[in-house]
Amino acid sequence: MTKIKKLLLSTLIFGTIAAPAQAKSWIDDMSGTRSATSVTIDDLIVMRTEESFKEVRVANADIADVLVLTDRSFQVMGKKGGKTNVLLYDQDKQIIDIISVTVGYDLAELKKTLFETMPGQNIEVRPMGSGVYLSGEVSSQGAAVQAEKIAQAYAPGRVTSAISVNDSHQVMLEVRFVEASRTAIKELGIGILTGSSAGDGFQLGGGLLTGSAPTLAGTLLSSSGNFSLDTNIQALEEQGVIRTLAEPNLVSMSGDTASFLAGGEFPIPVSADDGQIGIEFRQFGVGLSFTPTVLDDGIINLEVKPEVSQIDTTNSVRIAGTEIPSLRVRRADTTVELRNGQSFAIAGLLQNDKTTTKSQVPWLGDVPVLGSLFRSSRYKNQETELVIIVTPRLVKPAPDISDLATPHDFTKPPSELDLFLGGELEKTSDAGGLAGNYGHTLQ
Repeated sequence: MTKIKKLLLSTLIFGTIAAPAQAKSWIDDMSGTRSATSVTIDDLIVMRTEESFKEVRVANADIADVLVLTDRSFQVMGKKGGKTNVLLYDQDKQIIDIISVTVGYDLAELKKTLFETMPGQNIEVRPMGSGVYLSGEVSSQGAAVQAEKIAQAYAPGRVTSAISVNDSHQVMLEVRFVEASRTAIKELGIGILTGSSAGDGFQLGGGLLTGSAPTLAGTLLSSSGNFSLDTNIQALEEQGVIRTLAEPNLVSMSGDTASFLAGGEFPIPVSADDGQIGIEFRQFGVGLSFTPTVLDDGIINLEVKPEVSQIDTTNSVRIAGTEIPSLRVRRADTTVELRNGQSFAIAGLLQNDKTTTKSQVPWLGDVPVLGSLFRSSRYKNQETELVIIVTPRLVKPAPDISDLATPHDFTKPPSELDLFLGGELEKTSDAGGLAGNYGHTLQ
């Protein structure tokens, strides 16, 4: 008889767990074979049974909590996302029923918020395990990011987004790394980055371009995009005031990250797990990584991380007979928002190099006291400033390869006669054609 009771009890337990889940309501009447329900976090439902019970227990009190109201009703409150079981016992401590309780997030309220804040966007919200799953299509990457942020407010750390963008944007970043000699700037009496109070662009030489006195000098200036900096930079390069370190152009999809490095790697010894000495390589040079996000109104949110580093042997260390150099690094990390074609500059990354040169007459310079008459010392202080000019542009692929012509597409090398007699270094190529029949063959 005992074995039969145990068998019937096992059948009851596993049968009720496998029963299909029903829709959530404010009050659940546990009639028939109902054995599953759901509740949102920080919310509660009241459940009623046809049969009286003596005791109610919850399997995982971290997920849900229960409170007995009467011998036929109790309430379940959701505490944390997940699944647990509520067990009902009779007076003989026998299990009457096991209710599977799923605690989740208020998806109905999330759908309502997305519909009100982002009208016209096709966003679907579904439960996934103990989290939230977003899908559908939106008009821009900025809308996808906004939808995910809204969902994170309802389910922090539990959002999985598979939202696709109808018209994906590509952003090309034009970057110019310029190193300016502050010593030469002071001698010439000019300013590389000096902005006016109206913020109408980049000025050179204390308002020489706009005729107004400069009132703002900082590390982050913006321009309207109509003013070209090429003339200014070329003029300063001819004066020896600045030099261009790198001019990379990077293209990235909206929401993705692109990176660039112009430099090299040097080896350093490291300790391996087996006690041996291994080798690792550290990068140095001019580097950049950026992550653009195109918002709905055409504004480009830009996360930029430029870096300029060089090997420094003056601060090197010696380990196991090996001299390991250090790095001089000038690094910035900033986030800005600007429109297509607008520019901004990052400045104020200074470097100060001090050198001392000593010269003397051989032997005579080493004579005590009198040797100072035959020695001379020269001190040099070189101060440089790193200026980074960034311009993002929205780009699209060229529809035809002819739109990507190079200067050498319509030229050809000169013949020996043209080169020696005419002095021509290149000749314009004649219009080409096909030799022979072409086209489809009609039967």
